[in-house]
Amino acid sequence: MRRAGPEFTLQGLEPYMALTRTRSFLTLCLLLVGLFALSAILAPLDAQRRPKKKVEEIPEDEGDEEAAQSAIAEGEQALLTGNYKSAKVAFKKALKETPASQPAARGLAEAQAETGEPEAALAALDKAVESAAAAQQTIERSTQVARGRLLFWLGRHDDTLKVAEALLAGDAQDIDGHLLKAKVLHENGRYDDAEKSLEALRGAVQSKRRTELAPKQNKDAAPGLADLWCSAGEGYFMLNRLHEANDCWTNALKADEFHLRTNLWMARLYLEQNHDSSTLVNYVEPMLKRNPNASGLHFWKACALFFRWRATEGRKSLDTALKLNPRNLEALCFRAAYLINKDQYEEGRADYEAALALNPRSLAALGAKGLHGATLALTDVYESAEKAALAVNPAPAEFYEIVADGLSERFRYVEALDFYERGLKANPKRWTIYRGQGLAAMNKGDDVLGKKSLEVALKQDPLRNNLQTVNLLTLLDSYKNYQRFESEDGRFRVLIHNKEAKVMKEYYFRLLHEAWDAQTAKYGFKPRTPLTVEAFPEHADFEVRTVGVTGLPALGACFGQLITLDSPSARPPGSYNWASTLRHEMDHVYQIQISNGQTPRWLAEGLSSYEEKRTRPEWERHMEDQLFMRYHLKDIPSVRRFNEWFQDGSKVMFAYYLGNVMCEFIDKHMGGFAVISKMLEQFGRKKTPDQVFSECLNMKIEDFDARFLEYVKSRIAHLRMVPFVAPDDLDALLIKAEDGVASRAELVRLALGYLQKGSRFDCQTWLGLAGRKGAEDAPGEEGAHYCYVKAMLARGDESLAPAERQRVMKAYLEKAISRGLEDYNTYLHMAQISQQAQDATSLLHYLNEARRAWRESPQPKAALFQLYLQQNKLDEAKAMAEEWMMVDENNLDTRVWLIENVYRGARDWAKMADMALQAIYVQPFDIKLHNYRAFACRKLKQWDEAVFEYNMVRKLAAGTAEEALATDVGALLDICATWINAGDKAKARAALDEAKQLDPKNARIATLEQELNGEDSPEEDYDGHESGH
Repeated sequence: MRRAGPEFTLQGLEPYMALTRTRSFLTLCLLLVGLFALSAILAPLDAQRRPKKKVEEIPEDEGDEEAAQSAIAEGEQALLTGNYKSAKVAFKKALKETPASQPAARGLAEAQAETGEPEAALAALDKAVESAAAAQQTIERSTQVARGRLLFWLGRHDDTLKVAEALLAGDAQDIDGHLLKAKVLHENGRYDDAEKSLEALRGAVQSKRRTELAPKQNKDAAPGLADLWCSAGEGYFMLNRLHEANDCWTNALKADEFHLRTNLWMARLYLEQNHDSSTLVNYVEPMLKRNPNASGLHFWKACALFFRWRATEGRKSLDTALKLNPRNLEALCFRAAYLINKDQYEEGRADYEAALALNPRSLAALGAKGLHGATLALTDVYESAEKAALAVNPAPAEFYEIVADGLSERFRYVEALDFYERGLKANPKRWTIYRGQGLAAMNKGDDVLGKKSLEVALKQDPLRNNLQTVNLLTLLDSYKNYQRFESEDGRFRVLIHNKEAKVMKEYYFRLLHEAWDAQTAKYGFKPRTPLTVEAFPEHADFEVRTVGVTGLPALGACFGQLITLDSPSARPPGSYNWASTLRHEMDHVYQIQISNGQTPRWLAEGLSSYEEKRTRPEWERHMEDQLFMRYHLKDIPSVRRFNEWFQDGSKVMFAYYLGNVMCEFIDKHMGGFAVISKMLEQFGRKKTPDQVFSECLNMKIEDFDARFLEYVKSRIAHLRMVPFVAPDDLDALLIKAEDGVASRAELVRLALGYLQKGSRFDCQTWLGLAGRKGAEDAPGEEGAHYCYVKAMLARGDESLAPAERQRVMKAYLEKAISRGLEDYNTYLHMAQISQQAQDATSLLHYLNEARRAWRESPQPKAALFQLYLQQNKLDEAKAMAEEWMMVDENNLDTRVWLIENVYRGARDWAKMADMALQAIYVQPFDIKLHNYRAFACRKLKQWDEAVFEYNMVRKLAAGTAEEALATDVGALLDICATWINAGDKAKARAALDEAKQLDPKNARIATLEQELNGEDSPEEDYDGHESGH
């Protein structure tokens, strides 16, 4: 469908429009309707770039026409495959033979523009025009259009208008003439006049459908026809008539399926409609196979990857786009805002300054500069950018939208909403602003404005809002199934689904108040209130409320005064700790408000994770094995680029853990929590990371990075694992091996590196060479690692029968251990082999070795617990279960086992109460957990706590009417007994009276009446099984 012949076009100078994403870095790249990307300027509008048998009006004595045509053909082929250097050589050769050749000049200009030489490209076209005039040749329409596109892209609007007027003078219905004129008018803020030009373009398209836009039999005309349809589509796109734009671009690809400019537009169109897979699979990737050096393709690949939380790959593609074309205006502006939003201010400044040097009138570049100024309160920088934007466009809606999106990204919603208002005042028809405004309003807690703005966005721009906005509006409609509650002190408002409200209202308010008291004291700061918490029993609803789409790798989110999170029902019981999540997000409230949204992501997430484990040790994440691996792979990021890891789904979970380790390092070795608090305050004063590290830690970021790596090294020193081979070390070893100078030990290490990389053939090759040199019998690490690699190769050797695989693997692992290998995974492999052999002694040994090799890992503890249970060693099972629970916050079943089989019988009420609370943090809707905690608290004389839990039992009463009544009355009578024990007869009497009204025949009523009257009662002999439950 999408393949055809070659074309001559500087294909990629595409207009910026708002790519409808919540993230400002993805919005920026599309904001200016009139801006082209540097790969779509010289689009042919006819077949003049094809070799001709006869070139008109060029005297034979001016050069070798046949050689020129051959060179042009050679250049065309080089352009199609992205060999721009060869293309330049070929076209220059053609121009040397025939200086007035406009096809050669357009080809040269395309190659120059694609490699960052737009001024040279324009000079080549100007020279061709001069030569054509001198030779009394007609200036071809294709050349005029190419010049107009380049002039616009360089910000020379007056000259662009002259080209547009010349085109329209030749043909009042010239599509590109109307398009160029509309782009200039729109860029200059004359939106109504621009729309008139675009309507004229529509009329031209209709009138030319049977003539210039009709399908052509001549294949040489295909590129020109494709380019004309592409321009038509761009006009419809500017009018926000996206269906018709798609139809035009479909016609373009029918004419020439390899038309690069159209493929770039289609990539963008589908991404704006949230179809990132279509962008990549149907347009970007196929074209990259044909032309791997097209900067614009790499740019749109980056945008699609960022959209899908693949930031590492996205950044690589973005950098590739600018490596191929360092002056790709589109990519420079995008990366500038991206870097500013990642606190890489100087790098971002360099990009927007490079963009402005190229096009001083670029609103996208000025927007990035304005964002820089607004983010850091650099008044002179912001005012300079705004002044320049107003000089270009007295109503620069795009400029204000870029700044608003960036501030919204930082949770600075009050400021962001002000900029959105400015943008809408400048251009009320810029529909993308309504969505940004709606999202910011909702995240600020203003659902009324949020819904109103989103409804406008959906009505006026339905295709771009077909996912995120629709999702959010649908979710808002579902709020009728929720209840809103406000705490008595007015600090907190919670939104809870009806099915969870009775229980979770109380627990949320309790935990919120506990967190408020602890964190206010810790930070010495009282947040702005009210704080709103919205909890969703469907994970997809939490994702939509948070970012508008699914795929968010998180459990909770905080926006400063709004927290969204999964409620307990959103995850299977035993897989989610709602309490640690809420506490994590509450810590963000303080960070965001103290720093005014300027806290770097690594510090925010790291500090919240660190505070989780300081609140309750069992809430700590344990990823020491990942820390070990990434340290040895030299994959611990610098503080400067650490923020980017949090937008990469493959790294984000480890990034949380690593941030926690970094905050632990600062707390323990760099001055304590007071330093962290000071850092937050300094970020709140709009200081850069360099300034904050200098003022708070008295060091450069690079020095901090080095010291932190030393801390990581000490942090993993206790782990017993096979070290990983870093990629650069692997490359160095490979060079030595290929040169024949690698030692035997180096060959073993090379094989180990390839094993870890998953390259089995390479691993076998180098291990075989090491083996022939006697590595198997080498003592120490060399021999141990050789045998380890042999064992792992055997494990994956499908040519061996399963029993033989296991035999060989076991033999080599035992040999490796005898050589001194200490490795967590090896011990687990040996434990598994021992279990299959029913060798309990070896199983116990290797599980304990694994437990020693990585003491924080829950896996060997879990296996040992099960083994001790099977052997009826209850004391050992209890000790292992307790050890296990300290590193596994979500395990429900084992906590219940400890309560029922250990603590209750031992009357260890303190442990029973705490373990029951831990279990409730995982499953608050299990009635027996509340009973266990209530009774333990009663025994501990924690009367209020006991009554609180008995009331939870009442709220959870379920089953038939009779069963629910029995549970409710039983809990009331337990409350009565608790107040009797506490000596509060008035409260006891009130509970008893209520029970009498519900079930006057209940047998326990008489017993409790006796207690109230001072008589003996069997209630004190209660063993933990509640009556009537």
